[in-house]
Amino acid sequence: MSEDPEPGTSAGGEAGPDLSAGSSAGTSQRAPRAGVDTAGAAAGGGHTIWVRVILVIATVLAIFSIFAIWANRQLMNPTNWAKTSTALLQKQTIRSAVSGYLIDQLYANVDVEAELKAGLPKELAPLAGPISGGLHNLAEQGAEKALEIPRVQAAWENANRAADQALVTIVKGGGSRVKINGGTVSLNLHQIVADLAERLGLPPSVADKLPPSVANLKIVTSSQLGLVRNLAKALHALALLLTIVTFALYVLAMYLARGHRRRTLAWVGSSLVFAGLVVLLGRKIGQGQLVSAITTDASIEPAANDAYSVATSLLVQVAGASIIIGIPFIASAWLAGPAHWSVAVRRFLAPHFRERPGLPYWITAALLVLLFIWGPIPATRNPWEMLLFTILAFFGAYVFRKQVAEEFPDSGALSASAPTR
Repeated sequence: MSEDPEPGTSAGGEAGPDLSAGSSAGTSQRAPRAGVDTAGAAAGGGHTIWVRVILVIATVLAIFSIFAIWANRQLMNPTNWAKTSTALLQKQTIRSAVSGYLIDQLYANVDVEAELKAGLPKELAPLAGPISGGLHNLAEQGAEKALEIPRVQAAWENANRAADQALVTIVKGGGSRVKINGGTVSLNLHQIVADLAERLGLPPSVADKLPPSVANLKIVTSSQLGLVRNLAKALHALALLLTIVTFALYVLAMYLARGHRRRTLAWVGSSLVFAGLVVLLGRKIGQGQLVSAITTDASIEPAANDAYSVATSLLVQVAGASIIIGIPFIASAWLAGPAHWSVAVRRFLAPHFRERPGLPYWITAALLVLLFIWGPIPATRNPWEMLLFTILAFFGAYVFRKQVAEEFPDSGALSASAPTR
């Protein structure tokens, strides 16, 4: 930008006539210029304020988006639900609690003493009662070991997937209204109880005697289905809406930040990282507060803590995705910034970009391949989101290549149409 000459000096640097007498005229001539500059500064300041406000709102919405996406993916995706349920069974505290429940269900629905008496000689028949009582404690230990067996865990996973699939089907409108009003969503562990009865040495006929209601946990009753369906639909819409609005606010902030887009890009990345860290911190605080609030028995608190950790593991993935996505924005803004090391990197790359105009795109492609192979977040394995990342990455490479060419013209002009070697 050209600067105004010093007072009393011509544009060519030569001393001009004394304009002190006409200083008022000179001032009046410069007044409009000053007014324009002031208006421009005021407009820029206004834009800066709006950009900051938008980024604050976007950050808050990003935090809520992470929670909404987690809840939606956890509840409305049978595969995720089944994986989380299976992960729960990997915890010893959870297996202990589940095995106790399953054995209680077995003893409540089968006359174990009578079954043992029928299989013992007449001389030992009076021992069926004491054996049945002692077998209960051993059965719990045996059931806990059985829950580590892949076949039993597969039955557990299938039961959980079926339960969540029934819920998803109802939420999405599957089935008639009669089924919705008269049905329930339940977790059916009947097959696991039957396997445990066989492992305890009870006659094979015991499994046939088990009623269908054994170990059939009601997740949602018929009276709750309508409410749950509406809440699940609202959750799905909220997760999508919050994500779109948050993304739109980031784009709007970048659009309004003319002249400060590099700094705004860094703040967008910082916003995503901050949102992810807040969610992780909130999860940690919530574990201490929520678990202690819902567990009155200290003996089950370890199981509750394990259940909380596993149930919110997908939340950690979503929050981690926000952090991982935000870091490249910050890195890109730093690489294009005025820092000494940033300038040194661009100066080093300038002659290489001149000799090989396609180099920045090849580097970008290589980094994308490594990212997609690594797959740190679910988005890097989704075809549409992978396409979005690719478009943004190559656009960033184009902008960076253009900046290097303009900043270091001595290295040679980089033409966008230059052939790639």
